[in-house]
Amino acid sequence: MMEKACASFSDAQALFFILIGTPIVAIESGYVEALGWNQYGGWRIGIRSFDGKRYYYYAHLRQNFPYALNLEEGSVVTAGDVIGYMGHTGYSTKENTNNIDTVHLHWGLQLIFDESQKEGNNEIWIDCYELTKFLYKNRSLTEKNQETKEWLRIYQMKDPSVNAYQSSKSVSPSPGTANTQTRAESQN
Repeated sequence: MMEKACASFSDAQALFFILIGTPIVAIESGYVEALGWNQYGGWRIGIRSFDGKRYYYYAHLRQNFPYALNLEEGSVVTAGDVIGYMGHTGYSTKENTNNIDTVHLHWGLQLIFDESQKEGNNEIWIDCYELTKFLYKNRSLTEKNQETKEWLRIYQMKDPSVNAYQSSKSVSPSPGTANTQTRAESQN
């Protein structure tokens, strides 16, 4: 039996305040550039677009089980794949600490036209409010596998940029991603 989830919200700001363990999906296809603990952001994920010009930051993920199974630095994800779970970790030098009162997702979008903009005074961060409203209207429906407790997208998507990136870098799809599932399904 699969449990289905698709959060509904009255407006975009409510998107940030929901239950612990609510699945978080990738906004754009790309590769995991950063994964781990940050004393301010807690458990966090950083995903870079394949062209290298956008960096998505997802922070304050769930304690003890913050990420989708088998997600690691270098993993390739497709837009809409479950990448992690809502939580309230962070603001602690001690790893895996819930030090924030409100469960929420801190996410950001950084534009990078030159690598010197990645860190430092030249960073360009985007106001995500309008983008959040758009994403709410076009969200990815997910379901929970009761055996593994892992959340996965219901409707698979083929993103040509994922295949092009993997071919150019000789990268295999990450276990549990849409591409892996699609290939496995096609073998049956």
